[in-house]
Amino acid sequence: MRTRKNWRNAIGLGQIMATLLVVLPTIAFSVTFLISYWNVMQVDYKLKLIANLTADYVNAEEDLSSAIFTGSDFANYSATASSLCPNGSSLVVGTPSYTGPKGVVSITVQYTTPADDAYLKNKLISTKIQTYSYHDQNISVVITCPTS
Repeated sequence: MRTRKNWRNAIGLGQIMATLLVVLPTIAFSVTFLISYWNVMQVDYKLKLIANLTADYVNAEEDLSSAIFTGSDFANYSATASSLCPNGSSLVVGTPSYTGPKGVVSITVQYTTPADDAYLKNKLISTKIQTYSYHDQNISVVITCPTS
């Protein structure tokens, strides 16, 4: 016994509709989310570079109790570190604290993702580096890359 197929079944309209309604939106979401996540990972990488650069700058200073975040050396450091900020703005150095463990340099760098990001908006990204002081001093400071 032979059955006739109509033209809708012959071209697989059900499979085409399933592809259009399920698979394509899933792929579109996945691609846009991965792009957003990639941008955040690039920001995280830059924050780690800023933390490392700051630790090197602080360790180069012999006396951390003086105003190390002023002067021409700081201007050079700030220009280099600010160029690594995700949006190119000048970084903001918080008030240093000297109450931590003896001989430890602790640097925290923070950034908040923009509010216009589709998936990862207003998320605080932070990295922290701790190292021993070359001159047996202690300092703890928070540095922020402004969002805009």
